[in-house]
Amino acid sequence: MATGNGANGNGHTNEQDQGLVFPCDFPFKMFGRNTKEFIAAVHTVISNHIPREEWVSSKETHSRNQNYISCTVVVSVQSREQLDHIITDINNCPDIIMAL
Repeated sequence: MATGNGANGNGHTNEQDQGLVFPCDFPFKMFGRNTKEFIAAVHTVISNHIPREEWVSSKETHSRNQNYISCTVVVSVQSREQLDHIITDINNCPDIIMAL
């Protein structure tokens, strides 16, 4: 039964309603201080959900003055639940200053 508000009857919207069709390649872009600890934290957070050998790509870019670094990791996400768990872990990581 359609509810008219995008919900599927259990309070959650359908994955396709949100523009994502799973599985899909999803980029996580994270920013932090240019330290080994930041890079290790990024790798740990993502690897806790998806093994490194299964990553689609990863890229590091330093700020102009080399004080900060951005890490973009693209992984194949299998479900909305997996995506939400990764985002929660990124948001809870103290070494990650900001994420997009």
